Parts: sequence; C-alpha cells; structure tokens
Amino acid sequence: MPPQGPAPTGHARHAAQRPGQDALGVGSDAEGIPDLLGAEAEAEFRRRWHEVQGRFVDDPRQAVHAADVLVGDVMRNLADTFARHRNSLDSQWSQGREADTESLRRALCQYRALFHRLLST
Repeated sequence: MPPQGPAPTGHARHAAQRPGQDALGVGSDAEGIPDLLGAEAEAEFRRRWHEVQGRFVDDPRQAVHAADVLVGDVMRNLADTFARHRNSLDSQWSQGREADTESLRRALCQYRALFHRLLST
C-alpha cells in the first residue's frame, strides 16, 4: 500500500466549511485573507495525488514525473491566488489618491496575516 499524504492541517480541513466563499470556492478568514486553495481545488489536488501514489508500483518513474507536474500545478494555483489578493489589496489603498493611515494600517494587517498564512503552509 502506498504511503498516504499528511493529514490536512486545521486550516485545510475547515476550508470547505467556511461561509463567505467566492465564486471559485475560496473563502477567507476574519481578516479577509483568502484561503490559499478553494475547497474544490484542494479536493481535486488531493484526488490527483492519490492517483499519482497509486501509479507508483506499476510505473515509479511516471509517478515521480506526475508528482512533479502536480506540485507545479499547486504552486501556480497558490501564486495566482496570491496575485489576485495582492491586486485587491493594492486597489484598496492605491487608487490614485492619498491613503489615510487607517487604510494603510488595515492593508498592513492583511499583508501580515497573508504572510503568516504563507509561512505556515
């Protein structure tokens, strides 16, 4: 039997249970920081991972190649999510006018929460 991947973290386990998901199934926390993967994307990546593991016995080389492709897909998805969130933060306080200190404070708090979420992934 192929080894199973690590159990989802508390954050990942509850991604599908969060209210306030956007059209892509991506929810957010109390600070408005989006989940790094939407529930549907996470489920699909996990399904693909189990498929990769299942192929290892019959074709280890192909399984390792598929794992490499899958990890690349996850990283691209995370980068896209971050880019969309970054654009959203930028638009909140840089719309061609001076941002007040409170708006900048909220933006910094959101960046801090996003930073911590990225480091805990």
